[in-house]
Amino acid sequence: MKKMTVLTCPVCGSADLYYEAGLITGYKYHCKKCGYIGALVVEKEVEYEDDEKD
Repeated sequence: MKKMTVLTCPVCGSADLYYEAGLITGYKYHCKKCGYIGALVVEKEVEYEDDEKD
């Protein structure tokens, strides 16, 4: 099992976010599911199986 960090929406919990703005305003993300726009996102650590053999 490997672990990876996923950014999720603080309103609906969706991982369907995209980076919208930056520079002076800082990071801003937009959720495609609920329309949330903001800098606050939740980082979740998820485990997944690696199909590659060592």
